[in-house]
Amino acid sequence: MTGRSTAAAAHRIGPRRLLTLLTGRAAFRLLMYGSAGVLVAAWSREDFNRYAAAVGAAGWLGMLAQSGPEKAALTLLPRAGRTRGHLVGMLRAVVAYVPLPFTVAAAVALLLAPGSQPAVYLTAAAYYVALGCGMLGVAVHRALGRYARDTVNSALLGLGMIGMAWLAFVVPLPPAGYLAGLLALVITLNLALVRGLPRGSGAPRPMLRVILARTAALMGAADVMASAMIGTLFVELSLTPYASQSGDLYLMTIGWGFVTSVVYTLQRIYQPRLVVHLGPDGRSDDAARVRELVRRVARASVWASGLWLVLAGAALAGGLAGTRSLVALGVLLASLLPANALASVGMFVLENTGEAGLRDSAKAVVLTWAAMTALGAVVIPFAGAAGAVYTLGAQGFVLGLVLRRRM
Repeated sequence: MTGRSTAAAAHRIGPRRLLTLLTGRAAFRLLMYGSAGVLVAAWSREDFNRYAAAVGAAGWLGMLAQSGPEKAALTLLPRAGRTRGHLVGMLRAVVAYVPLPFTVAAAVALLLAPGSQPAVYLTAAAYYVALGCGMLGVAVHRALGRYARDTVNSALLGLGMIGMAWLAFVVPLPPAGYLAGLLALVITLNLALVRGLPRGSGAPRPMLRVILARTAALMGAADVMASAMIGTLFVELSLTPYASQSGDLYLMTIGWGFVTSVVYTLQRIYQPRLVVHLGPDGRSDDAARVRELVRRVARASVWASGLWLVLAGAALAGGLAGTRSLVALGVLLASLLPANALASVGMFVLENTGEAGLRDSAKAVVLTWAAMTALGAVVIPFAGAAGAVYTLGAQGFVLGLVLRRRM
């Protein structure tokens, strides 16, 4: 059996394993949604808006800590030989130590001014950094063949979130206290993940550090910028007369996050197999067929996104601007999901086609963030939360255009 076929066999995802992984992630998401509903009932609108603005603005930090290192782990570890121990040791250190300064800053803010908005923002930032590092720890376990850790960790996270939300309802617990409880939960789970990972023997070569850092930076750019796009929308909304709609936008992004997390999870599950399928440089015979498929997906994304922008723009001009109807916002957002999912699949393939694909995907998401920021600055002051949802439509359109040129 060749090395390529051996690697493919080691990362085969059968129906049972796939169902187990998705069940754990789905349980986490559903319990997270349930906790949001409890918080709506537990807090005043003002407190919920404070919480929503903080977590909406800080959410991208979780993806910053998770995405790049996770993708690098799932790409490098399945193909690593003698360097595997060193790679695991470096990734273990990220999970263990990166959250520490953020946690200390949050603890100081909670001690000095527990009810202040800076304390809420700093605690939200620390929570998302720790959460992202925890997801990285789960990914390293998965890359080493320990798939059960993923399901258990996701279920415990979800149960912890709904438990803390119920505590906020009963006590009552303010936003800063709720986020502090979540931070403590995540840190505890992270310590358990770290204890299960080998430390690595000896100091890794400097070049190995460079390879890991470069791969993580380039592969993480797409997801970090996607989260930064959401955070930018919250910031732009908070600077308009529609700032009170931050809670409405947060509820919409929960649904958005569920769908994108399913796509993201499936991509991470199948990433090692895709890497083997494309070959070490993304130029195998199979890669040509994959590229042609992605070009067709990109064309569909451009046309679908362009049509959506026209129709949704007409709806905003026709009276949807400024709406507080969660049903209307939900329909607007749900109608956008197919086009953005197509673009996401195309970017997933592009970033796994070698060094050039990594650079192209990083440039594409930066360009998309710039386009969305500019569009949001015009639309959100006019349409509020509905304008923020409309701005998301630029994502699939711009990414589709880039994919057509680069694949």
